[in-house]
Amino acid sequence: MTIIIMVSVAVFGIGCQTKGDEIAANTLVSDHQITLHMLHWIGTEAGPVVSEINERFHKEYPNITIQVEYAPVDQYQSIIRSRFVAGGAPDILGVFPGTWQEPFAEAGYLMDLSGGSWASRLQDHAKAMMSTGGKLYAMPVNRNAIGVLYDKKYFKEKGLTPPSHWDAFLSLCEQIKQDGRIPMSLGMKDQWVTQVIPYAMAPSAIYRNNPDFDRNMYEGKATFSNSSWREMLEDYIDLRVKGYFNEDILGVTYDQMVQMLATGQTAMMIMGNWSLGPITLTNPDAEIGMFPLPYVKGDNVVWLSSGVSIGLGASSSTVYPDEVRKYIDFWSRPDINALFLERTKSYPVFKDVWPSIDPAQQELEPAFQVGTYPFLDQNWPPAVQDTLFHVIQKLMVDGEGYTIDKALSELDLAYKQNIASMKDVP
Repeated sequence: MTIIIMVSVAVFGIGCQTKGDEIAANTLVSDHQITLHMLHWIGTEAGPVVSEINERFHKEYPNITIQVEYAPVDQYQSIIRSRFVAGGAPDILGVFPGTWQEPFAEAGYLMDLSGGSWASRLQDHAKAMMSTGGKLYAMPVNRNAIGVLYDKKYFKEKGLTPPSHWDAFLSLCEQIKQDGRIPMSLGMKDQWVTQVIPYAMAPSAIYRNNPDFDRNMYEGKATFSNSSWREMLEDYIDLRVKGYFNEDILGVTYDQMVQMLATGQTAMMIMGNWSLGPITLTNPDAEIGMFPLPYVKGDNVVWLSSGVSIGLGASSSTVYPDEVRKYIDFWSRPDINALFLERTKSYPVFKDVWPSIDPAQQELEPAFQVGTYPFLDQNWPPAVQDTLFHVIQKLMVDGEGYTIDKALSELDLAYKQNIASMKDVP
């Protein structure tokens, strides 16, 4: 994508300018037509509303045009890293919450946004998740949750109800399978999808009883190999072995798995609330509900996987820092943020933003009051998430030669080799 940046010649005047001339030159630059380049991963779920927000911004600031480029979420990290290294970073960029931003902040690539007027309005958990070394290098935009999306019409027709524990969930899957419908859609061709089910399992399996597990990992007191991760991966594979997913999961994309649920080919899908919008676009008549994945035994309490999802940051090398800050401030306005939340069917991170909530989100809301834990990669060192993508894909290949022991060892190794890059203790 070609970026045309028009800069007034007055800015580059010879050093003999007077102070008054310098002020006049800066004023001219701020009024001049400029283009800010934005790179993000949210095109699939949020592309239309981002375009609307950019149009509203341009209406208020006619001299500023936002040019957006989207990258696949599982390729975004490598793409933005190469842009920074090559010196071609965008003015505005997507920033993943948690430890992802630490090496970029340490290298000086990200603009310090701590002074933004919106910072004091953030919910505490959102501010903490977007902070590195006590500074804010991005503005959190929303919060998401992972649960089980299900076809409410089908459930009503068959007299099915959301289960409260794992054995009941497995029985539900078997009943749906025997009825001739695929219980769940899953598409691992997009690598990021591989992590969603373990993320939904872990809050109940690990963090409900041991909320300090990530700190213990950091301190060398816990490992993937000697934890509930073993049982989680076993149960994950067991869902495939029992035929509770569609065929060819490694060849199906995220978009296709969403379409399967939207069109009634499957009855459920373990995914985030961000899929509600695409489902509605595919089938406006679909009635979708959500319940937390009941990865517990008996009457144990179910915890929800939920965390800050999208961050908006800026390159420290942008030649338009004031205009970039205006743009980020614009996104923080209650009316603009509420618009984004309602269109993407996500949850707020600002104390003063109260969007209209989709019925499926309302169904999931009580789980927030019971207990939640952030998306796991937000407390991991770099490379662990990518390792998880690869080992799960290997485990899901129907054949011998790759074991859960091997997968857990690779995860432990990736954690150990990259822990030194973590600047903030989980």
